[in-house]
Amino acid sequence: MDQEPAQKELIDRLVSALRQDEFVLYSQAIKPLAAGGGNRPFHEILIRYQEEETKLLPPGSFLPILEDCRLMPYVDRWVVGRITKWIRAAQAVKSDWEVPRNSINLSADTLDDPSFVEFTRKQMQTAKLPEGALSFEITWANSIEQAELLRSMFALLKPVGCCFTIAGFDASDEAFGILKTLKPDFIKLGSSIIRNVARSTAEAAKVEAINKKCHSLGIKTIAEHVESNDVLERLRQIGVDFAQGLGISPPQPLT
Repeated sequence: MDQEPAQKELIDRLVSALRQDEFVLYSQAIKPLAAGGGNRPFHEILIRYQEEETKLLPPGSFLPILEDCRLMPYVDRWVVGRITKWIRAAQAVKSDWEVPRNSINLSADTLDDPSFVEFTRKQMQTAKLPEGALSFEITWANSIEQAELLRSMFALLKPVGCCFTIAGFDASDEAFGILKTLKPDFIKLGSSIIRNVARSTAEAAKVEAINKKCHSLGIKTIAEHVESNDVLERLRQIGVDFAQGLGISPPQPLT
């Protein structure tokens, strides 16, 4: 079926924005909770498209279009390149600036793109980025469907200092079996797991058990979609390593 004129126009504008470096990056803080969690800044990188001078399109309105056009590997490379430039610019101003962990979401198509791995290796090595400066987030669904590709990516990028997060983890027994072979650096615990942690002793015990299992595998935990101080404090008592959400910090322009 032919594309609607309005959609075709948006696709053309998105491709042009990608070529002309016109996307905008935001970040959302990931806060350390556990003792010894460290003070190194940690945030998730979010991409926005500035359609007009004061109007940012939400990702749900343009990322699916880029996915349908198989352009996400180019977008993901653009984000890696932009973050690398941002780090080098900050270091040029202040040589002892502490480089944060930058968690970048990867699409399913990017996992299947061998040129992305080589591009990222070159960015890490040429720019002499410290360990953890580039950290990649993959959905649980993609981790299962593309486990072999993911293991290959881990094997090539972890030695140069990249880290990996798996988001949307369902905490089933089968899932923990898969974690033992993938061995990501971080796991994100979503709202379905942590939403009742402050109101239910049973739910808190469940989260504590999940957290301990992750730690036994050498994997740190991040609770996402944290929106209240009660939940934040309960997660801290349980020993979850990090938290992220509107109750901690909304997305901010990357500056």
